[in-house]
Amino acid sequence: MSKLGCWRGVCFLLCVLLAQGCASLDAEPVESVLLADGTIFDAEPGDQAGVSRALLVQYKAWQGTPYKLGGADKTGIDCSAFVQLTLREHFAIEVPRTTGAQAKLGMAVKPDELRPGDLVFFRTGPTRRHVGFYLGRGQFLHASTRVGVTISRLDDRYWQSAYWTARRVL
Repeated sequence: MSKLGCWRGVCFLLCVLLAQGCASLDAEPVESVLLADGTIFDAEPGDQAGVSRALLVQYKAWQGTPYKLGGADKTGIDCSAFVQLTLREHFAIEVPRTTGAQAKLGMAVKPDELRPGDLVFFRTGPTRRHVGFYLGRGQFLHASTRVGVTISRLDDRYWQSAYWTARRVL
């Protein structure tokens, strides 16, 4: 075999191996994500690791998708649609479409007993409500009206003052 033929074979083999490596990266669970503030959020250990990983996968897939009232796809999504879609796709759980109806699901959870996957609810106006997923470490995943799908801190002054309740559906 000529040197050129040998190099072509080696290049082909490398391309195949690289392609397989890239495909396997997508299949691996997401253990951490880089947040907008430059910090890294790690999945929760132990029993809640699967829930944390599923929520981080959803975050990576939807990060930055703009908020759109009534929206339910990558062109724009609102908070309750994001919760509904995430529960359906990652946990095979069907829930109602509205935040008000979602706030009646499952069991009530005290703030100091939150676990990854719990729904956290906020009163953001006289009649407006907001919902997201608690991730652990004082942070939650949601479709923000300001920045789209993002991760925010519960101890942020705005979210702390708007906090309403939490529900466990998982």
